Amino acid sequence: MSPEETLELLSQIALVDDRVVKVDHIEQRAQLTMWAVVLRDVPLAFAGEAVGRHYAESAWPIMPKDIASRWRDQVRDRLGRSTGTFEPTDHPNLDPDDVGGYVRALRAHRGAVAGGDAEPVGLRELMPAVGDRLGGGRVAELVPANDAFREAKETRYPRRERPAGPPELAVHCPKCGASEKRPCRLPTGRQMVGTHPSRRDVWEAQAVGGES
Repeated sequence: MSPEETLELLSQIALVDDRVVKVDHIEQRAQLTMWAVVLRDVPLAFAGEAVGRHYAESAWPIMPKDIASRWRDQVRDRLGRSTGTFEPTDHPNLDPDDVGGYVRALRAHRGAVAGGDAEPVGLRELMPAVGDRLGGGRVAELVPANDAFREAKETRYPRRERPAGPPELAVHCPKCGASEKRPCRLPTGRQMVGTHPSRRDVWEAQAVGGES
């Protein structure tokens, strides 16, 4: 809002709440300056609607922070519902190789979404419609993965096998009592990174005995 628009807003508020606008001319100028600074990013039309919503909910005189807070909530909501997609092809005069121009156009688009001049494009709007060829126009829905999908994913992206660990895990640990394939533990109960030396000795003795 410009100072002129801020003055218009204060004039409208004064018609419904004479507690807001100052009476002294010096105070009025200070008030106009403050309101114009606080509401510099808020469109006049939104500010007028915010005033109406404020008095529908509260009997207290409105302050510029009340309007600015409502505006920030709306901007946050609109940007939160937007995927942030931006298609350069929607701007025929934009050179694809002009990085600076693309950044400026992207910022302008985000500003338009935040200000209400452009609608946020969410995930559902980006998803292809099911039944368009039949005239249904129903939006596609996400479905859980089936067995065929899991099998294809496993083939395409096989899982990496976890290391089997040290070979002495194949025997019982005489120190902490850990059973086969179970990790050794400290007296505090915490799992050890390695194994107890005595467990290694048992495994080596069994390995030597098996070879003989």
